[in-house]
This record gives sequence, C-alpha cells and structure tokens, in this order.
Amino acid sequence: MENVKDIKKVIIDICYQEGITRRDLIAVYNKKYNKNLLEQTFTKTLSNNNIKFNMLVDLLDSIGYTIDIRKKL
Repeated sequence: MENVKDIKKVIIDICYQEGITRRDLIAVYNKKYNKNLLEQTFTKTLSNNNIKFNMLVDLLDSIGYTIDIRKKL
C-alpha cells in the first residue's frame, strides 16, 4: 500500500485482507483500549478523512498492524 493518501481506503483494504468488518475492527479496538467508539462516529470520521494519528495507530495496533514511516530515497 505505497503512496496511499486516503485513510478510508487503507482501513477498508486492511479489513478486507483480514476478513473482518469495520464493526469487528471497532469492537476489537474498544475492547483492547477500553473505549466506547460508536460505529456511526467512526464511519463519519473515516468519511471525512479526519482520523487522529493516535487513534489510527491504536486501531491498527488492535489488529496487529503498525505504521512504518520512512524517508524517500
């Protein structure tokens, strides 16, 4: 997933690869981080491409992913 600028597409692709729904992702995130993120709120955040970096890191961590930032060569 190189050069992707739309976080919604990234989340959808990861969910597809893992065989989970966004609802499943939210449930795992809520359980792991003791949060109460609602599906409606998450969907709105994704649709607006307005997700905070720390939330993205935690969402990805909850399903075993990390973010790797590298300098271009």
